[in-house]
Amino acid sequence: MRQPEFRAKVLEDEGRALKEYLSSLPLEDLKKDSACQDWTVADVLAHLAGQPFAPRLIRGLQGDISPGEGAPTVLEHDEDQFARNIFDRAQSTKEQHGDRLLEVFSQRQDEIVEVFNTMTPNDWDTLCYWPPGPEPVRTMLDMRISELTMHTWDFRSVIDVEYHLSDESVVVLIDTVDRAVRRAFRPDPSLENPVRFRFIIGDPISTARDIVVAADGARVEPVGAIAPDVTFRCDGETYVLVMYGRLKSESALADGRLTFEGNPDLAAGFGQRFVGG
Repeated sequence: MRQPEFRAKVLEDEGRALKEYLSSLPLEDLKKDSACQDWTVADVLAHLAGQPFAPRLIRGLQGDISPGEGAPTVLEHDEDQFARNIFDRAQSTKEQHGDRLLEVFSQRQDEIVEVFNTMTPNDWDTLCYWPPGPEPVRTMLDMRISELTMHTWDFRSVIDVEYHLSDESVVVLIDTVDRAVRRAFRPDPSLENPVRFRFIIGDPISTARDIVVAADGARVEPVGAIAPDVTFRCDGETYVLVMYGRLKSESALADGRLTFEGNPDLAAGFGQRFVGG
């Protein structure tokens, strides 16, 4: 179920559902604020439409992992500048395409799906350009799924408070949290001993992950013999939304979506250390 072919189908289905939803959305709703701070629905859509994702995949499959026109080299990568570039590109895309934004997004999304659907088993580990460093095609697929589904949540959740992530996307997103965690917790040299937070997930799949927060940052580990300092229990959607910074752990604890066993101060400290990716 977690093979790349399954994940490519998830991307296709999620993109189709989003296009159908957007096609029925009043244009006025594009001006509404999204769950992304200081971003409107149109800003988020422009971000999804403006990424040169398919060209990077195609160049990588041709053996070219160099930056495209205007993209920084890996040695020039700066995390803060990377975030600024994302915002600037979204604004530029929105200004360039205006009322055609949905059409442009649909075209770009179809191009991405088409490239992934042409993959052979030998293609999934091929490296492609990515600003922080080259990534294999299979990771690029996971990144696109997380971008598409998380940003869909960013505007659908504020327009429809009953909106939920699909079970299929949650299954994939649980595995992509590893990358999100590395950006969500900054190094903290004052932390003398690592703190281990165990998340036990019950739905739509039963699984568990340890998130270890240490002086040099954070990482996700499989559950092993080391006892956790705090054990959290939740469903998969809650785990994903918390770890992608869409739901504060304090709020999830307050409303019962997240429960814990262990040191209350450490449990509260988890959210305090989280700065988002």
